[in-house]
Formats: sequence, C-alpha cells, structure tokens
Amino acid sequence: MGWIGRSMKKTTLLLCLTVLGPACYLFPQGPVRVAAFEYPPLYQNAADPGLSCEIVVEAFKAAGLEAQVRFYPVSRMVQMVITGEAMCGIGGRILFAEDSAQVAVEFGSIINYVSQGFLYDERVVTAPIDDRALGDLKGYRIGVLAGSGIMRFLEGTPGLHLVTNLEHEGTAMQLHSRRVDLWAIVDLTGLMYVKQLFPDEVPFYRFTKPFHNGDVSVVFSKISDPAGNYRQDFERGLTMIKKNGTYMEILAKYYKGFGKINRNALALDMRK
Repeated sequence: MGWIGRSMKKTTLLLCLTVLGPACYLFPQGPVRVAAFEYPPLYQNAADPGLSCEIVVEAFKAAGLEAQVRFYPVSRMVQMVITGEAMCGIGGRILFAEDSAQVAVEFGSIINYVSQGFLYDERVVTAPIDDRALGDLKGYRIGVLAGSGIMRFLEGTPGLHLVTNLEHEGTAMQLHSRRVDLWAIVDLTGLMYVKQLFPDEVPFYRFTKPFHNGDVSVVFSKISDPAGNYRQDFERGLTMIKKNGTYMEILAKYYKGFGKINRNALALDMRK
C-alpha cells in the first residue's frame, strides 16, 4: 500500500472515531481491565468473584464486553485506575476523594451499598454501644482493613484508636484474641469470617447498628477511557441487568435468598 493509500486509511479511521464515537470499536478489544481488592463476599478472588464484582462482570457482559477482574491491595488498586493501568476499579467513592484522584477519574453508577457497623464479642464488650456516636468510642481499640473506605470514613472522627490490618482474617483473629475490642466491617463480611473461623462461638458475636451505609461504585480512568465509551457501555449493561432480573438474582445469591436481601444494600432505583 502506497503513502496515499495509507493516508486515506488513517483518515477514514479518524473520521469513524469522530462520527461514531462510543459505538465505534475499530480495533480488536481485549477484556475490560477491572481492578478490585479483597473484601469477601463483595469482592473476592475466587470462582464466584463476589456480589459487587459479579454485578460489574454481568453488566459489561450485557453490553457485549468481557470484563476481567484482578485483585490488588487497596492503594495499588486506586493508583492503577488513576494512572490508567486499569480501565476501572470497584470500591467506595471515598477512596478517590483526593483532588489528584478526582481529576483523573469519572464515577460510574453506585451499583450497591454496604452496611458498615461494628462487630464485637459480647463476652468482652459488655457496656451498651449500639446507639453511641462514633465520638463516644474513643476508648475502644477498633480493628479495620488498612486503606479501606471504612478506614477513610472513621478517620473523619478525631481521636478514634484504629488498629489496621492488611487482611480481614488478621483483624478477625485480633478480635478473637481480644487485641481489638471492635471490628469495623461490612455485615456480610464480618459474619462470613466469624462463621468460618469460630463456628462454635458465633452466638457470642454481635453487630451494632450501621454507623454508615457506604457506596460501591465503578470508577473509570480518564486515561484509559478518555471518551467515556466503556463507562457508557457499563451504564447501558447495568440498566439491562436491572430490568431482566439478573441484578436481584446476584444479590439473592450472596444473601442466601430474595427475602433475606438487605434493602439498604440495593441501588436507590431498585428499592421501589
């Protein structure tokens, strides 16, 4: 092909990109790179990718795209989205609250919410704490996942004694060995670990009322998705799985039944 032919081909491709916009994918596309961090059963590196990850995968699938989820430490996941190494990430918007992150990402829809409360052993914590304000818990050692959205939220209350751990299992063991008094955790996650690690002691563990209802959002990199094509595809697919019942089926799977779904966990448009 001569110089003129190559030039005409390039011009045609540019015109197609300009005119067709989000609908035009001219080059072979690999799987959509989705970054996440371990927070079972919301995001988990397992055969079942977790409640929130499964919603994201099915939304992209409904839009005709394959999504490939990979798991990293929280701070690494955030940086991968900011730098464009990942197309998007899954997590609370609070993780991208810094100005440097805000200018580098676009927020997709909130796909679900999580009830964040404190898990404790009633044999250890005997004083009533269910209705206490966060500021009244300064005397307690609070276990929390390092870098997580819950940690970011709790850091907004000065004076709390936060004990960080890189793994949920580590914090669960700290709670069991009485090295922390309270575990700041999502309800589904805390209950899962207690059942797995201390099955004979499950009746002794209690959850407080939620101190926060956190969002789970899909956050897109402006570098990897500058025109918002993938974000728009995701939104279209999410609408589709909400309408065809897949969205509710996924929540029922992880909550062990439709009647057991926490209504506060649903996206706002699904609470009707």
